[in-house]
Amino acid sequence: MRKNHFMGRTGLFLSVLSILVSSCISENEGPLIEEVSIEKELSGGIVSGGENLRKGDFYRYQEKFSNSIFQVDSPNGFMLPGTGVGNATFMGKSISFINQVVTGETTTEGVPVTLIFGDALAEMGLIGIPDYVHSITMDKKGNALFFSSGTNYATPISETRTEFEAEVTIVGGIGLFENASGTGKVTGFYNPTNGKGKSAIVADLMFK
Repeated sequence: MRKNHFMGRTGLFLSVLSILVSSCISENEGPLIEEVSIEKELSGGIVSGGENLRKGDFYRYQEKFSNSIFQVDSPNGFMLPGTGVGNATFMGKSISFINQVVTGETTTEGVPVTLIFGDALAEMGLIGIPDYVHSITMDKKGNALFFSSGTNYATPISETRTEFEAEVTIVGGIGLFENASGTGKVTGFYNPTNGKGKSAIVADLMFK
């Protein structure tokens, strides 16, 4: 198996999906508890609500998530899918699904999110998702924003912390984000020993 610095142990945590779908974006949920203070990309306010949005205008989109990454050794390569819970601009409390494949000791590339989460997403009404969609952020109303990810560069800091960053492209979505576009950057960190971490996206989002 290709040596990599992304995960220190194997594990399949798909049971987290039922928790995410049933409770993580409920109306009564309290605010997320920030366990670690991290770089400035993970600070700043999140704006919810989609009122008075004008087509053709750019808006600053931000999201902040607590994530769980796991490993899948598949015919498509050594994949690192994950799920997240957090907050996103125009959506408020949201969940996310991501998928990537290891391409080097400190690099990954985005791969179709449906390779791992296709059935779960279909149960939530998200079907016909193109292969170039590598991550999805979704709210409790069914609005979903699609992302395509560039090369993800990881920097090992310690045995329990790896930081990463990648360019992302907004490639449409569902509901409020149908035909949305834009570009941005994802940054964050995770613990290679258990897959837990935090991430943030800052992007310029345009509604068409």
